[in-house]
Amino acid sequence: MVSDLINRDSVSWDPGKVRQCFDWNSSRNILSMELPSNLKDDFLYWKYHPSGRYSVKTGYYFLSRNQMMNDSPLSTKDERFAKLIWSLNIQPKWKIFLWKLLYDGIAVKVNLVNRGIAVDATCDVCGLELEDSQHLFRFCSLAKYVWDNSPMTVCCDITGFQSLRSWIQHFILLFYSEDGRHSTRIIWFIENLWGLWTARNTKVFKGIGVTTATVVELVNLALKDHEVFNEEDKTRDMGGIEARREPTLPPGFNHVDGSWDKASTRAGIGWAFICPNQADTNDGGGKYGTAFSALQCEAWACLEALKWANRQGKEEVLVLSDSVLLLENLRSNQGKEISIAWLIEDIRVIALNFRKCSIIKVTREQVQRANDIANTCRCTLSNLVL
Repeated sequence: MVSDLINRDSVSWDPGKVRQCFDWNSSRNILSMELPSNLKDDFLYWKYHPSGRYSVKTGYYFLSRNQMMNDSPLSTKDERFAKLIWSLNIQPKWKIFLWKLLYDGIAVKVNLVNRGIAVDATCDVCGLELEDSQHLFRFCSLAKYVWDNSPMTVCCDITGFQSLRSWIQHFILLFYSEDGRHSTRIIWFIENLWGLWTARNTKVFKGIGVTTATVVELVNLALKDHEVFNEEDKTRDMGGIEARREPTLPPGFNHVDGSWDKASTRAGIGWAFICPNQADTNDGGGKYGTAFSALQCEAWACLEALKWANRQGKEEVLVLSDSVLLLENLRSNQGKEISIAWLIEDIRVIALNFRKCSIIKVTREQVQRANDIANTCRCTLSNLVL
């Protein structure tokens, strides 16, 4: 029985019994798993998704992951390009659009026919060729006009690029290498692709004739849309900076952080209690142990900090954490990661003991003191009380 491997007094794994029953690697993984603070009934869960819940979405995730594992792995160039796309400061819809283009997932007519949808696959723009992604974005007469008249010197029929994916990769990586991450030419390139797609949809779904002037207008609209997005993004960033400069703090707040080594699963946690009007306050502590993930380590640090504050008789507390994932799990009613389900439940329960308890996301620099404590506990395999 699993219960035989648990020390009932400390509600923790019994390392001796676990290592007696399992090999080293299995023991390490078991000992790093969280345990509930009190008895819980067993329950079924879907192990193929982090949430532990089965749905059509998580089932699709499982099947897609298996398909990706069977496919050939991404090349180094593909991995570098994928990271670049998701890091660009562009609208999310453009990122998804690019991603679909790269994997030929865009709903051009040839793809629709391949999926069993009965449509005439002839290009509605030129009426001469079948409408696949290569034709629509490179070889259609409208596409050639757009690229020939752009300020980027993009050659749509350049040799050596048999797929639309390799052609797009070539120019975006070229602009990135010459201009850097904030390349204006990358934005122009994506805007032209988006303009061609919206022009095509205007013709297909609205029956409105498409001319070169139409595409130019749609590209300009895309540029304005991007500029508005950038301005809103700057406003959000400035608002966040101002909020961090002048935080509204309750009488005391905890810095919390975790330190985790993936190879050994060793973990350290730390918390540092600060009173805004008492700069020399030096309260807090830290512990060492094992953890299954960095997220589990962060949740453990938050729980122990709240337990400490409760024992100290604090009535109001603000917890500062640099973990976005921890906050996302706390905000979700059911939690997003089943691997820390018990920790999240315990955090919510103990938070009810305070008159006011808030947990907010801050930068790593703002929890540096707690991080130093966590590193010390992990490296020295010792608990610490300040």
